[in-house]
Amino acid sequence: MRGKGIGILIVTLFVGVLIGGALGQLLGLFLPEGHLVAKALVDPLMTYVAGPWDLNLIIIVLTLGFKLHINFFSILGIVGAWYYYKYSY
Repeated sequence: MRGKGIGILIVTLFVGVLIGGALGQLLGLFLPEGHLVAKALVDPLMTYVAGPWDLNLIIIVLTLGFKLHINFFSILGIVGAWYYYKYSY
């Protein structure tokens, strides 16, 4: 039986980031604005922005961009997904 591939790892980590980010946003809905816990756990620890880039196709112009917000729950999602990947089946 072959080992787990890198593609499975990438998908697992991506799903972990999505679940962690969703849990962080869900918790942020229930905390008051400016609360200490909201600032520590829900607000982005790091923001990465790439773009915007314009793609001119003569008929239509597409604007592409990418923004990544990393918060505490996203990091927990990555750790949980890695643990799942390492110790599952």
